[in-house]
Amino acid sequence: MDGVESPPWRAIAQCDSIVVDPHKHGLQPYGCGAILFADPEVGRFYRHDSPYTYFTSDEPHLGEISLECSRAGAAAAALWLTFRLMPPTPAGLGTVLRPGRRAALRWTELLAGSPHLATFQAPELDIVTYFPVCDPPSLSTLNKRTDAIVQRGMNDPDDPVFLASYTVAAPQLAARGHRVIVDEPEAHLLRSVMMKPEMELYLDRLEARIEGIASST
Repeated sequence: MDGVESPPWRAIAQCDSIVVDPHKHGLQPYGCGAILFADPEVGRFYRHDSPYTYFTSDEPHLGEISLECSRAGAAAAALWLTFRLMPPTPAGLGTVLRPGRRAALRWTELLAGSPHLATFQAPELDIVTYFPVCDPPSLSTLNKRTDAIVQRGMNDPDDPVFLASYTVAAPQLAARGHRVIVDEPEAHLLRSVMMKPEMELYLDRLEARIEGIASST
């Protein structure tokens, strides 16, 4: 299955608040997002006024509770137009996002058979998180190898690979079944976002390239 199961989406109805950020998966630039509260009374904690603003309604007004009162409307208009062209449905925007999800799932399968790299956790969307297999399996060795893989990939003058790393607390590895010697407080992991549809077609080359870097680092 290349989609996301429905229970997480249905659970949103039970949330006290949610953050909506259409950047990336909504194909939008920065600056278009919102926090939605189930209880509108929460707005009173953000309410403010000034001598030069007034409203004729007693109902809550976004101008009184928005943290960015004078934001441009172009970002919201861009999102509206995007959803008009590609509605947020499986047959709409889903056709753009689904290839990245498939690529992430397939890459995870490939990593399961890799002697050089291991998956940190199964991808929830289209982000693959992984790390180099080390001997001895210590965090200090893992971190050095991760940093070396990133540097070697990024600095290749002929065929660079743009990798990203991020850190997690050492107990997070054990919580996911990874046995490592904890000689440092954090682990440096590799992170690849399979967001563009063409990544599905490029995956084999990318995976082989990163495997090659990991095997020789």
